[in-house]
Amino acid sequence: MTDSSARRLWDAVLGRLQLQTPKATFDTWLAGTSGERLADDTLTVSAPTAFAVAWLEGRMQGLADTTTSSLASRPVNVRFVLQGSIPTQVSGAEPVAPAPTRPVNPTLSSLETFDSFVALPENQLAHAAALAIARAPGSAYNPLFVYGGVGLGKTHLLHAIGHHAHNAGLSVEYTTAEEFTNAYLAAMREKRTKAFRNRFWAADVFLLDDVHGFEGKSARILDGLLHTLDALRSRGSQIVLASERPALSIAVEKRLQSRLAAGLQADLDPPGLESRANLLAAFAEAAGVTLSIDVQAFIAERLDANGHVLKGAFTRLLALADLTGRSITPHLARQALAGHFSTRLAPISPDSTLAAVARYYGVPVATLEGPRRDREASTARQVAMHLLHTLLGLSAEEIGAKLGGRERTTILYGLRRTSERLQDDTATSTAIATIRTALTSNDPPEELSTPA
Repeated sequence: MTDSSARRLWDAVLGRLQLQTPKATFDTWLAGTSGERLADDTLTVSAPTAFAVAWLEGRMQGLADTTTSSLASRPVNVRFVLQGSIPTQVSGAEPVAPAPTRPVNPTLSSLETFDSFVALPENQLAHAAALAIARAPGSAYNPLFVYGGVGLGKTHLLHAIGHHAHNAGLSVEYTTAEEFTNAYLAAMREKRTKAFRNRFWAADVFLLDDVHGFEGKSARILDGLLHTLDALRSRGSQIVLASERPALSIAVEKRLQSRLAAGLQADLDPPGLESRANLLAAFAEAAGVTLSIDVQAFIAERLDANGHVLKGAFTRLLALADLTGRSITPHLARQALAGHFSTRLAPISPDSTLAAVARYYGVPVATLEGPRRDREASTARQVAMHLLHTLLGLSAEEIGAKLGGRERTTILYGLRRTSERLQDDTATSTAIATIRTALTSNDPPEELSTPA
């Protein structure tokens, strides 16, 4: 059947699913999908991201199959794929065959590519060097030695280099210190040294992860690694190494240590506040969802963590929004990630927030909670509303209760007015930035600068 049949059938399925699923689920995961091909008993449906494909397969497969079969009046299985992965078909002609591709390298993660790597100031050198050697392996920075703590992107860069080289037709070998050790010992024990050399010594690009894992290994194993690195360099192969620590701090014999440190060493530092917010924005973009600046700031300011932890926190937040059908707000983030915030950067509370606002504007806290409605009191009170919402994730009802029992509509109006002023009112944006910085850096309210 034609592609138009696939589109019509899936559009009908979407119409049904829109009535059966929460709005947040439909808008986030289903609205961007499209029917691509209907052949025999399979409807192929494309989704905009690999993350969306995985989510749909894991959470919507059964419902999609049942609904599609019902509308088609026969059994039909839905197959979710990434947009752009289906070859085009010209009407009235045979399908256009896709361009030949190399078999997938089973040692490389399909998700860890340069496209999915988030470049940040903290990983700028490592990322730039990885791109350079991926484009011209063996010509510079050989070996490239990247190092940093857990979850900062070392392994991701190794896989990204591997994919680039593999797609260019080069042979790629990715391994870890432990896997290399096991393979070497097995080759020695079973007298299969030729197979070992064919695997490790003949690679055009050799990617070795967790190099710090060679500490404490026997001299025999370290000699095996030394000979491997020398053999690879002699044939002009590109060597890329990753470790949790710099090369010269790894406790191995001097000869091997000098080989590890012979090229470019590039470190990856933990993401700072702005970079954590950028990572969250990138995760949201990849998932096809919108994450407001307030939510990004709320999580980033409290979760001083690496990319892995941030990704886990984001996934948990996304799951809660999907399961409850609620929008992603700072209030929902506080609920979803309460267990994570034990590591927040500063002990912020509603009382400390109100104290900081009152000190900045030079008014008593009672003014924020009381009935005064002059411009000074209203401005300070609305700034307090904004900070209670964005910093602590309080709902309108909770903010109203904290500010003298004010009604929800009053709080919503105050939040909207402050958001509007942030667009063009320097005084408001300066006040919020100053108070926010003081609260998240543990500066006591008494040290806040009051406005002129």
